[in-house]
Amino acid sequence: MRAVMTALSRVEQRLPGRGMFGPAPITIARPNGPAKRWSRGTPAATSTRVRVVSVVHETADAVTLVLQTVDGRPVPYRAGQYLTHCFPIDGSVVKRAYSISEPEGGRLACTVKCIEGGVVSGFVASRIAIGYEYTVLGPSGDFVMPEDPRAPLAFLAAGSGITPVISMIETALHRDTVAPIRLVYAARSEPEAIFASRLAALAIQNPHLSVFMEWSRSRSAGGAPGRLTGEQAANSLSAGAATHVFLCGPTALMDATATALHDRGLPAQQIHRERFYPAPRHTQHLPAGPQTLRFASSNATVSQRPGETILDAGLRHGVRLDFSCTVGGCAACKVRVLDGNVTVDEPNCLTAEERADGFVLACSAYALDSTTIDA
Repeated sequence: MRAVMTALSRVEQRLPGRGMFGPAPITIARPNGPAKRWSRGTPAATSTRVRVVSVVHETADAVTLVLQTVDGRPVPYRAGQYLTHCFPIDGSVVKRAYSISEPEGGRLACTVKCIEGGVVSGFVASRIAIGYEYTVLGPSGDFVMPEDPRAPLAFLAAGSGITPVISMIETALHRDTVAPIRLVYAARSEPEAIFASRLAALAIQNPHLSVFMEWSRSRSAGGAPGRLTGEQAANSLSAGAATHVFLCGPTALMDATATALHDRGLPAQQIHRERFYPAPRHTQHLPAGPQTLRFASSNATVSQRPGETILDAGLRHGVRLDFSCTVGGCAACKVRVLDGNVTVDEPNCLTAEERADGFVLACSAYALDSTTIDA
């Protein structure tokens, strides 16, 4: 199935009929049970002031922000983790989680795919320049590789799902492992494929790395789009019994691929998924005045300011609350409301069962009156 191409050398490319997805944000529902995408953060350790030292235009609609900490201290991270970026936009702090796209021990950098009409991605594209300073939270996330450098690895990425995956691949290569590594990367076209040339160079330099590119659009005008199936992805991943497979893409593709891999005998614990969620938005009017919050387990009573989330109010008063992404995508900040009325930004990763049990996400919830929280 290998082919030698002029543009990408050892990188195999498939044209229409074996393609994939466009630049729309990846949105999937979280299954019942605790979230596994994101690890829990420690408030005192996760807030870092950073400065942009370089802006790299990867494609027409994707940029990489290369960052340095203002205080000069390094930010240790594991490949596959993310930072939550806190941007002051129109008088409010707006947060988005973007994966780190450099290998462990390298420079701190995150890649942002610009979405049409996106508040934050548009801000990044038009306003962020060298010298800009802002705050990040993290790093966080448990979408990380096994410690054993001998473990064979296989990756499936679609669109911007390549951002954590390239960090993991380059980290694995820097370990001097000789274990096979396979990547199936789906994008609309080669010009829209983030890190296409970077991946091509890695494939040339590392014989045990196999990269398979899946284009959903033909290079020629009028080409019919294709769609990669889970069976096709599983075939290309060619996972052996000891392989750890990492999936980062739309839910339908990940589910179908995971099913196909499981049917081939790969244990569920060796199939890892990264989950992207859309930005939450206010779905109701927020309280105009301060509200009283009682944290039952912490024995603390605090005041929630207008526009402030339950998480922000609790942390501001020193209440120790778990959190990670702060954008409604991980459930690390899930708490139960014992009494009172609360509104929660949508969409978020709460299941119907969690909502029925009285749980809310502290990062996306606002008390509408005097409220008691089991935290």
